[in-house]
Amino acid sequence: MDEKGSWLESVDLSVFPSRLVELFWKSQVPGSRAPECLIAGAIQSTENMGRHVQEAEILFEHGLELLDRGRINQLKSVTSLIFKSLREAGIDKNHHYHRYERPLKWAAISAGFPKDQRDHKTISFDKILGGWLGQIAGASMGTKFEGYRGEILERCYGTTLGYYLGTPDTYNDDITYEIAFLQALKENDVLTWNEIASKWLELIPFGWSAEYIALENLKMGIFPPESGSFNNPFQEWIGAQMRCMIHGLVCPGRPRDAAYLAYIDSCVSHSGNGVYGGIHSAVMTSLAFIHDDVKKIIEQSTKYVPRNTEFEHVLIDIIEECKKSSSWRDVRSFIEQRFERYNWIHVYPNLCCVITSLWYGEGDFDKTMYIVSGLGYDVDCNAGEVGTILGVIKGAQGLSDRWVSPLGEYLYTYIAGFERIKITDLAQLTASMTTKIESLIST
Repeated sequence: MDEKGSWLESVDLSVFPSRLVELFWKSQVPGSRAPECLIAGAIQSTENMGRHVQEAEILFEHGLELLDRGRINQLKSVTSLIFKSLREAGIDKNHHYHRYERPLKWAAISAGFPKDQRDHKTISFDKILGGWLGQIAGASMGTKFEGYRGEILERCYGTTLGYYLGTPDTYNDDITYEIAFLQALKENDVLTWNEIASKWLELIPFGWSAEYIALENLKMGIFPPESGSFNNPFQEWIGAQMRCMIHGLVCPGRPRDAAYLAYIDSCVSHSGNGVYGGIHSAVMTSLAFIHDDVKKIIEQSTKYVPRNTEFEHVLIDIIEECKKSSSWRDVRSFIEQRFERYNWIHVYPNLCCVITSLWYGEGDFDKTMYIVSGLGYDVDCNAGEVGTILGVIKGAQGLSDRWVSPLGEYLYTYIAGFERIKITDLAQLTASMTTKIESLIST
């Protein structure tokens, strides 16, 4: 007979590891080393969604005291109580958030979206490869700058801002979710959010903010769309917007189809305005296959945003601000004032950074990368998005060698089995999925 097991063998399988709770309260952003407190962001984001957070704020002050005194085990329970408080937080009926619509189902979200005009001539391997190279370049550059205000970045880095600091590092959490999507698409004859969610569980070892909550939900059998909203104060952060370029790449020139794919993917980890951010990112990438003018892409993208939502309101406002302002730095001041009570990872200010950098960059890759860096906030995500859009417009052949050569041939990730991927192979897989996707979806 085998020896009896011991409870001591389970000690290392901590339900709430001490290192994790410490990271929730005090951490540094990989790459830029910007200071971060995820718990503060959770409270802030819940208030942004029109909820009363006074109870959580009191618990937060107590938690800071425990952190300072090194009482990590006690801090675990306080952390959980904060999440409980945020989930149960009452509605602030006077908050501006409640003035807007917030559709959650595809039929309501897409009501009014134009139908796609399918033109197979828009499929181009050079443009798909350009999109990937632009994304990897932008994200690799931006990871050194994320989490800081743009004015500080300009002052510290001067003319070196907006380009690689040293040898570019392609490790980036954003791209891992795109790879998971591609694998779900490749391996399934029916594609729903359940297949994408299952691939997350199989491939993604760890997430942060909204993605962390989603993975915890999925682990317990809570699947989309609940996985993106249940107990998730980060559901309207940038996590969907940062990764949904892939849906535009597999739906070249078909923005409505791209929007649908972005919807089912985004619902794994986000809800409401967070999902709309993912849709918008996919739509602009898809439109880049048929329009060379970035301003036209921006204007066309407004047709694929659910009406009377706060996301639409923010998008229209930033476009108007870009039209009337004399410089992108003036728009930066507008963004910082408008969103001073929002976390730097929230979808709204970062949407504005994407639009502003594209608008004033006028299709020039170098200029756009400088502006998107000089705007601050979540620079790697924003630079990855604008890099994808410009990369599609220009194609791989049209991208400057100063951006492409330092990347080398390979993308490196922390996904088991995908530690090193040839960038051209990734583009080939994406291109092969453009035909498969048409038989899987009908929107």
